[in-house]
Amino acid sequence: MEKLGRPEFTADGLEQLLLFLYTDKLENLQWESAIKLYYAGDKYVIEKLKVICASFLVDKITPSSAIELLLLADAHNDSDFKMAVEDFILKHEEQVFGSEEWEKLIEVNSQLVSKTMLLKYKKNEAHKIIS
Repeated sequence: MEKLGRPEFTADGLEQLLLFLYTDKLENLQWESAIKLYYAGDKYVIEKLKVICASFLVDKITPSSAIELLLLADAHNDSDFKMAVEDFILKHEEQVFGSEEWEKLIEVNSQLVSKTMLLKYKKNEAHKIIS
């Protein structure tokens, strides 16, 4: 699980940020650069950059990266991003809840785990009512 402090910006990252500011486009976006640019978008209140990066990350999410994104979305109070990650987690719950990353999250942020499990419970209850 990656630390979610302030990601270090490389020259390439700065170039991508400046290019986005001038052209409104992102080129050659990769996982790590998307996380750093997402952070920059939040820090400098560039909403479109945040949305593009969050969308890219959600499109590339895997069961092993879901916890990292859940922490990122939670740390930045991004409810839309967080909801997309939570939906992925609930669709892949066996792989995510059985992972080492999930076990680490239980120790690191038990409140976030509790909220996610509450969503799972509510989803199961809603499914029972529909059935």
